[in-house]
Amino acid sequence: MTSSHDKQDRNLNIRKATPGGSPSTSGIVVSDISPRITEWIPQLLDELLPSSLDTIRKFIADIDPQILTHGRYGSVLPALQDKTLWFGQRKSQDSTQVWSDSEAEAVDYQNSLVEFACKYAESTKDDLSTYHQGRYETLKQLLTDVGTGKGSMNGGLEALAKGPVALHHELDDTPQPITLLLDGQSWTNLTDRSTGVRALAAIAVLGSAFDVRLVISPSLEKHLRRRYPKWYDAHLGLTESPDKSPHETVIEADQSPGASRQQAWEVLQELPEESGRLRLLGNLPAGGSRDYRDLKQDDEINVKPGTVGRYVLDLEELGLVSIDRSGRYNSTSLTPLGQLAVEEFLADDYQLIHPTQATFETALTPTPQSDAGTVYRAQWDTGGGRETPSTADGTANDTADSTATMTATSSAEEWLSTTGSPTQGDDYVQWLDGPSEVLDAWGMHERYLAGRQTRGVNLVDDRLDKFDDGRVTYLSCFHDDLLVVPQWGGPLSTLGRIAGALLSDKALSKILTPSQFGNEFEDIDDAVVEQLDQKAGDIIRWGHQIGWFSEDEEHYSGWKDRIQTVRNLCLQKVGELTNSDDIEARKELFRDLQGLIASATQLYYAIGVDVTINVRMPDTGMLIRDDKRLNDFLDFARYTVPKQSVYGIHSGYRMLLEEREQKLKMRLPYDIDEDDPTMHLTASWVFSGPTMTDLKPQIETAIRREASEIREAIAEGTEAAPVMEIPVQIANTYTSIRNLVEEYATTKEYNVSHQGDIHEREDDLERLVRLFLRVLGTEDRPHRACPHDVAEAMLYIAQSTQSFDFISVSDISYGLSQLPADRLLPELPPTATKLLKTLLYASEPLGRSDIIEQAGISGSSYDRYINELAAWDIIEPTESGGRRRWKGHLEPWWSPQSNRGEPFGDPDPDTQIITAEFPRDIGSRVICHYITHYDFPELEEVYMSGMCPIHPEDDLKALFSAHRRLSRWWAFLWGAYADRDEIREAEAATSADKERAITIGRWPESLDESQRTIVESSSV
Repeated sequence: MTSSHDKQDRNLNIRKATPGGSPSTSGIVVSDISPRITEWIPQLLDELLPSSLDTIRKFIADIDPQILTHGRYGSVLPALQDKTLWFGQRKSQDSTQVWSDSEAEAVDYQNSLVEFACKYAESTKDDLSTYHQGRYETLKQLLTDVGTGKGSMNGGLEALAKGPVALHHELDDTPQPITLLLDGQSWTNLTDRSTGVRALAAIAVLGSAFDVRLVISPSLEKHLRRRYPKWYDAHLGLTESPDKSPHETVIEADQSPGASRQQAWEVLQELPEESGRLRLLGNLPAGGSRDYRDLKQDDEINVKPGTVGRYVLDLEELGLVSIDRSGRYNSTSLTPLGQLAVEEFLADDYQLIHPTQATFETALTPTPQSDAGTVYRAQWDTGGGRETPSTADGTANDTADSTATMTATSSAEEWLSTTGSPTQGDDYVQWLDGPSEVLDAWGMHERYLAGRQTRGVNLVDDRLDKFDDGRVTYLSCFHDDLLVVPQWGGPLSTLGRIAGALLSDKALSKILTPSQFGNEFEDIDDAVVEQLDQKAGDIIRWGHQIGWFSEDEEHYSGWKDRIQTVRNLCLQKVGELTNSDDIEARKELFRDLQGLIASATQLYYAIGVDVTINVRMPDTGMLIRDDKRLNDFLDFARYTVPKQSVYGIHSGYRMLLEEREQKLKMRLPYDIDEDDPTMHLTASWVFSGPTMTDLKPQIETAIRREASEIREAIAEGTEAAPVMEIPVQIANTYTSIRNLVEEYATTKEYNVSHQGDIHEREDDLERLVRLFLRVLGTEDRPHRACPHDVAEAMLYIAQSTQSFDFISVSDISYGLSQLPADRLLPELPPTATKLLKTLLYASEPLGRSDIIEQAGISGSSYDRYINELAAWDIIEPTESGGRRRWKGHLEPWWSPQSNRGEPFGDPDPDTQIITAEFPRDIGSRVICHYITHYDFPELEEVYMSGMCPIHPEDDLKALFSAHRRLSRWWAFLWGAYADRDEIREAEAATSADKERAITIGRWPESLDESQRTIVESSSV
């Protein structure tokens, strides 16, 4: 038999067999493999049982052949566990360790297999007594249900991995062949992606011990490649194509010189599971380093500062980290072996993952953004409160499965709104994370940052889900961009949530660290410190005007303790005073919270981190209906936004608006640079919610009131001060969407056309942006699209295997098809958009029954909307085997941007009334459809007068507005036909918004009109 070491290094071996041919001449063959593992894992284990019994009997015979005769197998069980599960080694390290449910089920499986092998393997059921017949059936069920969620302990895939798979992995000389014939229809019709993810994880588990061969049709292969690209690339793509996956797989990690999975696992065995060394290891970034002084302040590591250096030395001795001793402060980083150990075997809660379990987890869902740097270790459950999701078949996943399956079908909003409750132990401040490999921590960060189109105030129309607990705030930081996402709860509560997030323990541990400031803040504004001959503490106090910073706080640890104390006291008062009528106490708390936020944003600005605060308001209607609530919100914007400003090292608010004499005396001297007389904003704001952009005039008016509050000396010109400019911009406009598309294309090094000519490029870019407007716009806002949705679609495009050198219309269609159905053509009924999304998502044309099943709609809904969608030519009828099938499109043939010259086909031949004398254009098709299916005499009059083709002119707009069935398509029509002048007007309106940015202060007399340009309103 081969050595244990060789077996543990065995790679996953999953490959395609030839479709249509003989699937296998030896081994086990299981057909009709569906995504539901409860339907085929028991069958496979039953087919595998004779081989499993043969394997275990050989193992028993090696221990003592007499055991198979006398049946006393007690000595076999611990030897088997130690051989296949390494339990003996684990027990020697930690005698208090208990098994998980899945481990217990795996042990139950192996014990049952030994009992069956010794007592029943050479008997038939009919030869047994009644008692033993019952025991025989019980054992058979235990041996075939393991790992399906229906086993003895309801264990998940970990039970499968540590039970039959571990047994054959360790005891078989060579991998046994297993051929799985995947049922194409059940896989392509699957709507719950998490069920498919779990089935693929099960196949990956089998691949660690068996020679797994998949038989799949070409169309199913295409479907798997698109819907599960990471799994496909790891297990099928690399064996079929010379193209190399951009992500390192488990196989590649095994083959990398100097670091192997086996070596990493063996080294980790030297560290107890509850060791602070593991937490320290897990908080080191991939591809970066951290100073000892930061590690000592990291609350998540939670070890005494004096032990950090010793722990790092221990990890260095094991080869997991390297130490840089060349600088003033020692720093440490992961070695290749350490990075492999963290990625493969360290769970989010810093527990070790067994190699068999790690094999299928990491191979199934590698991190898609390998170049995305983050200042924290992303965890999907930062507070331990989100429940482990259940699979579609109703079985609960254990920890082993949850990483692979966790609510993969959740939308971004559904995921974000599931906050958990601080009352039940969840954190008030949580790291932003997401439900899938595209909408992961980085993807969600990009999605909710997309509303920031200017440094200032950005307004986003977006339909938001209400947080389960509005007290929770999300925090995210990538590439020096900090994002804070609170839900509006009134001005006092919202200020508390923002202050609590900006100065949270998470932020202090990972972002506002000693290495950023220096132990005594000596690194902050170091160039200015030398130039002004001022010590750092004075610059912080009298320049940046950071509060609660006396001489006692000039050492980082002292300041951290002080600011945490102040933060906690303020947040405690928020709970006490939110509904209080103690006006003076509330005023004082408002001042303290404003000071905390201003101090925090000054600190972030000083270390080069851009702060964006996306305040969510799921119900903007409450502001419109209630004048008091509206005034509270407007006052929040008026007083909070201008306070986040800076000029060099000086607080902008203190320079321009402060009137208290005592505060004015506590300032450093300053000069105004006539070439740069404008302040910088230390925070950008995104206010998002339904119809939020309607509040633009009121928000501008509220902030503009501060212009009348500038200090009298500045207003009269006797005191000089820089000018504060605050743009208020709508982020849903054509220009904003165009900027987003162009930014994502540039980041991923895509072109937006085949041609190098600028004119061609602009035409193609406009074509793609129009597509977003058509699909995401509404009747009253046809020229706008939500930037959050656009960013999400572009994230999916970046992960799609369809795009190579350029972004095409089909790529945009693919990205949009990944959005929730209610985001597409939002004026249409939900069943119509579900139908459309199903066809856009399908890899091949679908028939009526398939559409109904996959879309989850009724037959009557299908009949009600199929011809309406076809009349607009966004779905294409095809014929196959005498049956009509449908394929989805988002750019109809009649669109001026389309290159197609004729319709896709008649949607309904039996009722179509287009005659030869009328052109086969969109006007004829749509009007004929509505005349045929609905009683619209006005349309018939228009049609008979020959008013074709349809074009969005005023008289036609009036006609559409008169009928709901037509008006809900207005944005789709406008996005196609709006001429260039209208597009230019949209761009001009956006530019005008910038030029009308709110100016607070007085321009220097020496500055002529041409120099008074907007600096801070340029797009980020």
